[in-house]
Amino acid sequence: MIGIYKKLPKTNCGKCGVPTCIAFAFKVKNAQLKLQDCPYITGENKESPTKTIDGTLDDNYERVSIELEKEATCANFKEVANIIGGNYESHNGNEVIKLTMMNKPYEIRKEGLYENDSYSHDSWSKIIIYDYIRRKGNAPLTENWVTLGHFPNTASHVKAFQRNAEEKIADTFNKNTRTLKSRCIEMGGIADSGKMKADYVWRFNLLPRVPLYLCFWEADEEFPASCKLFLDKNAEAYIDIEYLAYLVEKFIEIFVNILR
Repeated sequence: MIGIYKKLPKTNCGKCGVPTCIAFAFKVKNAQLKLQDCPYITGENKESPTKTIDGTLDDNYERVSIELEKEATCANFKEVANIIGGNYESHNGNEVIKLTMMNKPYEIRKEGLYENDSYSHDSWSKIIIYDYIRRKGNAPLTENWVTLGHFPNTASHVKAFQRNAEEKIADTFNKNTRTLKSRCIEMGGIADSGKMKADYVWRFNLLPRVPLYLCFWEADEEFPASCKLFLDKNAEAYIDIEYLAYLVEKFIEIFVNILR
């Protein structure tokens, strides 16, 4: 995926139909899109960078997840669980950290990441959760809300993010706030009066220490419905910003029922 990403313009223009170049690279890696679907790929860049000498596809994500797994499973589970907001359990010497990612339960065992009591083969989920464990959140949450553009090197994300995330929510739930509230509850959201003055404010935990705030304003005679998404100012202490951007994109896809 890294090799694919290096061949892209890194402008997050959204012309391929995917909000960011990193998300596009991920979809190409998983054969959901073709490299040529990027309008800026020409000439020698059209050749897939993931092909090895024998013509097979080299699973870069899987290799990265394996390396991170070695580090994450060697951590002090009891100490880490407290820091990252997971639940620590130990039975007959078998240690487990239980946590949720986007309202979906996972278990981290000394053998790796488990979902529904089965070892997870989802490299993307493993990378995010293992990275979350090894970072050990080196700064407390501030309860100060910022947009994605606040974080370093994310300026190019903002326009595509607004078009493909915030505007998508506003259009989907315009004059349909009953469904909006139902979706918020289904996704594990908690109504939050918060600091933002909006018609509806909901807090979601993408990960236990990675909150996402959704603010929604209903349409009136002067303005259409609108939505803004906010993150905690110290989110990058807990998760890589590129991972965070992709996680938010996946949350939006599920939230508006693009994924079934």
